Amino acid sequence: MRIVLILISSLLLSFSAYAADDASNKANFEKECAAMIAPDGACGNVVAGGGGRRGCVSKPENFEKATPACKAVIEEWRAMQKK
Repeated sequence: MRIVLILISSLLLSFSAYAADDASNKANFEKECAAMIAPDGACGNVVAGGGGRRGCVSKPENFEKATPACKAVIEEWRAMQKK
């Protein structure tokens, strides 16, 4: 029974850590990639939510236009997607 409780608590802690990382990444994305997601930017017509705008910015044709700070945020997001 203790093992089950330990496993459940570990799962909850890892989920909350992922949620915090995702929230931090989203805030950084909004800040660093603001030019790309502005209404007149390359991904300005993509609806927010679900990773659509981050996915748009990470496309090769858009990624090469991004600032170095925006590229770093996208690389972090890509790494989180692989976990």
